[in-house]
Amino acid sequence: MLDAKTRSGLGFVLAAYLASRAFYLVAGLVLAGWLPVSPFHTRTADDPFGTLNLWAHWDGEHYMRLARSGYLSEPDNVSPAFFPLYPLLIRAFASLFGGPIEPGALTLWGTLLSLLSLPAALFFVYRIAEAGWGTRTARGTVLTLAFFPTAFFLNAAYTESLFLALSAGSLWAGMVRRDLLLACLLAGLATATRNVGIFLLVPLAYEWLANARYYRWRGAYLLLAPSGLLAYMAYLWWSFGEPLLFYTEQRDWNRAATGPFSTLAGAFGRSRESLAWIPDLQGLSGLSAEQLLNHLGQMSNVYGLALLALAVALLVPGLRILPPGLSAYAFLVAVLPAFFGSPANPLMGLPRYLLVAFPLFIVLGVLLKDRRLLAVWVSISAAFSLVLCTLFVTWRFVA
Repeated sequence: MLDAKTRSGLGFVLAAYLASRAFYLVAGLVLAGWLPVSPFHTRTADDPFGTLNLWAHWDGEHYMRLARSGYLSEPDNVSPAFFPLYPLLIRAFASLFGGPIEPGALTLWGTLLSLLSLPAALFFVYRIAEAGWGTRTARGTVLTLAFFPTAFFLNAAYTESLFLALSAGSLWAGMVRRDLLLACLLAGLATATRNVGIFLLVPLAYEWLANARYYRWRGAYLLLAPSGLLAYMAYLWWSFGEPLLFYTEQRDWNRAATGPFSTLAGAFGRSRESLAWIPDLQGLSGLSAEQLLNHLGQMSNVYGLALLALAVALLVPGLRILPPGLSAYAFLVAVLPAFFGSPANPLMGLPRYLLVAFPLFIVLGVLLKDRRLLAVWVSISAAFSLVLCTLFVTWRFVA
């Protein structure tokens, strides 16, 4: 039986979930039907437009192909850079509940899996924030996350919702429930979903060390935390003879580790190039909808820089607000992947990666305790998210 406080928190989370998903699902459907679609879609399985679910574009298409035919198998040859748990679950759902193992059915299951994972993800984040900072902060945390500029990825056929549910669930189990075994089992599943799941070892190890008298020998459970990653490496070694293939296959996207200064210099340079089309407002007024969308779609580095600045701005007060384990985890998940981009897009993926760095949203919840400030922030964030959502559903790259 749930107590009144838990029921209240669950009710708020469900309300935020329903409101935000209705907002993006309806907006995406309307915008995709109203605005011109990028010609890029003719190079994908989504041709004619609409044969794939609107929420299975870009990486979603790779996950669909992986669920259908596996790694490096004809005709799709999907890269092992994509981790296995999410596509395995998509195929399992499709097989269990019937229907053909084909693109339309798989993309539907991928979207449904994300939508089913998200309430758990938001609830775990809510409970962590509530336990450490109170109900008002917890509510602000959930709202800023649910309406973040890239929050539409949480209902897309991407790993964001599943990974957030597993990672936040792991830290909820360790920090709130104080069940290190459950925490490490969930962390193991997270490492089978995204490579950054390995960073969960940092806050979990901190919790064990900070409460060593309570956990004692249970610290051995930490060995389970990287189990998903190790199992995937064993599979890659057995199947392809290279356990680090998930890393080396990044070359397919011309991605490589870079230093922070070279990454920022490249991002600034690319941003200047993408902004060169805005000479004045009069020139803007002469653009067609398709031209405007194409220009906006070329500004991913601008969005990346803006959101990287936001992440850094939140990490600084986070040093004071968050416990060291959560603060370190936020940095590792949000900032380190930013320095693994491509020459054309140095901050590739960053706007999306920030979604799973949930401690940053706790910092936002603390800073936006005033309801008016919170309302202004959520309104601006949701409005910006519509721009990025428009680009995504019309096959223009966002993150």
